[in-house]
Amino acid sequence: MSPGERERRAIQPRNTAERRAADNGAARRASGQSMQDSRRAGGQAMIDRRAGKSDVDDINALVNPPRQQRALKTVEPRGGLPAQRGSGAYVAPPANTGGGIASPLTETANTRTFHESVIRTSMDGAVFFEVRAAKTVTMTDANGAEVIMEYANVTA
Repeated sequence: MSPGERERRAIQPRNTAERRAADNGAARRASGQSMQDSRRAGGQAMIDRRAGKSDVDDINALVNPPRQQRALKTVEPRGGLPAQRGSGAYVAPPANTGGGIASPLTETANTRTFHESVIRTSMDGAVFFEVRAAKTVTMTDANGAEVIMEYANVTA
């Protein structure tokens, strides 16, 4: 064997070993990167399971279906009204009818009615007395109209 051939054969295994080492390093780095990605994905999946995110998303997909977009009905545009001149006949209200009661009110004699009377006792129980509360009172206003005032029974 010639000296050049010996040298070539000696270099060749070294180059092959270097190539294998380089290939193995790249493979190890790729393998390490894929393991790292797998761990991260597994960790994120564990967080999602603990938080119940996928379950919540699945339930919401069933319970709250997405709303369908509906188009609004088209409304035909309407033109403005042409200018017009208004006319009307004014009618004044009658002079004596203002609505309501005119002061002063005057009680009409012997027109009061009463609720049923109630017997009350004093604080010490020594005296008894009768209480009659007015039920209706009829009065006349300044215009001569009859006004009837009705009261609730406060003695009950």
